[in-house]
Amino acid sequence: MPEHETEAVLERLPPERLLDADRLRPIRAGICCMDSIETVQKYVAYESQHRDRTQVQAALRMRARELRDEGQDDGETAPVL
Repeated sequence: MPEHETEAVLERLPPERLLDADRLRPIRAGICCMDSIETVQKYVAYESQHRDRTQVQAALRMRARELRDEGQDDGETAPVL
């Protein structure tokens, strides 16, 4: 996803809006829509500093792994969370 699209996602659904939800289902749905490691990293940072929920952090890390695996299939490399 180009950087401008990542920024658009963050503007429409910034970490504080998605991660302040009390129910895990909408949070997981939002995480599944993330298409870049950079976006996931921003959400991990926010969650770590604010609510620090193990389940949410695990879902974010799993999404990062999926994106990393997809990138390796394309010949790209992605940072490790």
